[in-house]
Parts: sequence; C-alpha cells; structure tokens
Amino acid sequence: MFNPEYLPIIVGTIVGFGLLAAALLVPVYRFLEREREVAEQWTPEALAERMRERQGTNGTEAEAADDVASSNGAGDLSDSSG
Repeated sequence: MFNPEYLPIIVGTIVGFGLLAAALLVPVYRFLEREREVAEQWTPEALAERMRERQGTNGTEAEAADDVASSNGAGDLSDSSG
C-alpha cells in the first residue's frame, strides 16, 4: 500500500508547506506583537500615567519660570522709567 518511492515527495511537501506557512505567518505575528505593544500605550492606566507625568513636568517648569522671572525683575510690572 505504501510505496517508499514517494517518501521524498511526501517529506518535501510537508517541509515545504511548513516553511511556506512560517514565511507567511512570522511577519504577521511580528506585526501583531508591535500593534499590541502600541495598544498598551493607550490603556486608561497608561494615559493616566502620562497625564500625571505631564502635569508634574508642567508644574515644575512653571515654578522654574516664575523663579527666573522674579529673579530677573520681570515679575515687577511697575514702570520705573518715568
């Protein structure tokens, strides 16, 4: 019933099919993994963390700008030229 003459053809077909499937599916898998990682940046928790970081940075920058302005006399709005 089984002819050993066909064994190389059967093995070649199975190996070829496996290689073709891998060649087609590996890029799809890598793309989906990248998309999953990007999607994790848009979860409510990640968005809230970025907002906290941005508010903390903006608050620090505003305090630093106020300190510089007051030390340069830019905070004084009175006109001393006359």
